[in-house]
Amino acid sequence: MISNLFKKKNWDKPFSEKVAKRISKIAMADLPSWAEQAIYETNRSLMAYEKDKNKVHLEDALLGAEVIHAIVHEMNKRSVL
Repeated sequence: MISNLFKKKNWDKPFSEKVAKRISKIAMADLPSWAEQAIYETNRSLMAYEKDKNKVHLEDALLGAEVIHAIVHEMNKRSVL
């Protein structure tokens, strides 16, 4: 019974736990500007991929998409409370 209290929950979100922890430390007032920056950087990565088809740019875009998702998720979670 007590072991269940200390058991780590499974991470079931489409973004990494590391990203979520970092975003959880950002003030709510700053989250929209962080989202805008993540959108900008993700767009830059996609445009760079279109130019040279380098897979690194796709990996950057994927990380950016995860960050955007995590930020919007965090904003929604905080606004519901």
